[in-house]
Amino acid sequence: MSNVTTDIIILTFYRWLDIEEKMASTLTKVPLLRTVAARSYSQALPVCGNPNYDLKSTVISNKLVVAAVENDSSIARVSIIFKAGSRNETSDNLGATHVIRTAAGLSTKNASQFAIIRNVQQVGASITATTDRETIAYTLEGTKAAIEQALPFLTEVATKQVFKPWEVAELSNRLQLDIATRSLQIRTIDLLHNAAFRSGLGNSLFIPKNKIGKISSETLQHYVASTFLAGRCAVVGTGVNHGELTHYAQQLKINDGSSCPAPSPYKGGELRSNKGGDLAFVAFAGEGAPITNTKDALACAVLQRALGVGPHVKWSNHDNGVLSKSIGAGQEGYASTAINVNYSDTGLVGVLVAAPAKSAKSVVQAAYSVLKNGNISDADVNRGKNQLKTQLLVDAECGATAIHDIATQAVLTGNPQTAAQLAAAVDSVTTVDVQSALRKAGQKLTMAAMGNLVDVPYLDELK
Repeated sequence: MSNVTTDIIILTFYRWLDIEEKMASTLTKVPLLRTVAARSYSQALPVCGNPNYDLKSTVISNKLVVAAVENDSSIARVSIIFKAGSRNETSDNLGATHVIRTAAGLSTKNASQFAIIRNVQQVGASITATTDRETIAYTLEGTKAAIEQALPFLTEVATKQVFKPWEVAELSNRLQLDIATRSLQIRTIDLLHNAAFRSGLGNSLFIPKNKIGKISSETLQHYVASTFLAGRCAVVGTGVNHGELTHYAQQLKINDGSSCPAPSPYKGGELRSNKGGDLAFVAFAGEGAPITNTKDALACAVLQRALGVGPHVKWSNHDNGVLSKSIGAGQEGYASTAINVNYSDTGLVGVLVAAPAKSAKSVVQAAYSVLKNGNISDADVNRGKNQLKTQLLVDAECGATAIHDIATQAVLTGNPQTAAQLAAAVDSVTTVDVQSALRKAGQKLTMAAMGNLVDVPYLDELK
């Protein structure tokens, strides 16, 4: 394999997906030139605002969580998020969340599709629908003046869907495109969840091919009515006043209710999908920690960085993590990263590797050994803690990432914390905590493999 091909593989691999593995549909986007022009008029603060912000959160009478950050940002964001991700799907409505995400911006109870797009674009704002296995979020982004004018349309898109049958039928081509353009990395992680949880959290982020065109308007309306509930909702804003956001949340007409998703226990297993090609993608994971257990969740996050999440030097092929060292510098053309996801009741922590198909065995064996028999030193933990704190604080300066993180915490835990609070809590994580997280993960491993599996051993063949 040539060096050029290797570089392309590695660069593509590390851009595949973020830690939460979320998918998004953007209704409107601000043109680049307009964005640059708007930013050039204000030099007092960066667009992202002051990262050392105070976060205020309250729970209003219908159990809806409201959280706001007034960070002096030039750009404000408001997100309405529901605990209604794909884990809530059943065998009868598999793929409903994928359709709902794609349907963001269709005609609603009081506004046509044309009216929503035209009015949001007219003020230079954007609305984005984002889904993952736990949540569905609708986020409005723009200047503070634009947010004020576009908020009624965020309300329409997030809470007043009607799913007209003829509009839903027109989504089939878009759904097929989403299915066809999935990378093997994303498909491997999807397969990993299916093997680990089977149903619930094992449900895919994507609609099954045989369900395209068969999710009816009535099915979507029933799904929204049963999951878009006040007790499963949070309204989160950055660059907005908490009192004003609370008043806005109180005016939302969302059905009362706070039912919890069915438990989705970790079970473990192995799934393989031989798709051919030049590469093999293999993921191993064990049970991680729920987001509601901050101490254990942070220990898993430090473990992820200690194992290694890819190069931290541009154009470099390897990092200084335990995983990269275990595989060895002698291996050419491979890429590796540790993975960690935290859900409301459980989690996954493990590794994902990509290697040339004909020489994948040694890379796969090394990755397996790290999780099953690996050891994390004090130096590894210190490096992991430093990297995690840096990532938390860098994300806090990125408005889109910051509101997603706060919104996810708000709807899943009811008690969101700032990046500074989480970074301070990282200091309390010990080597013993990280080693315990590794031992827990290694007790019962799940394996998912996709691509050309000619040289990929089965899970029971690994030692």
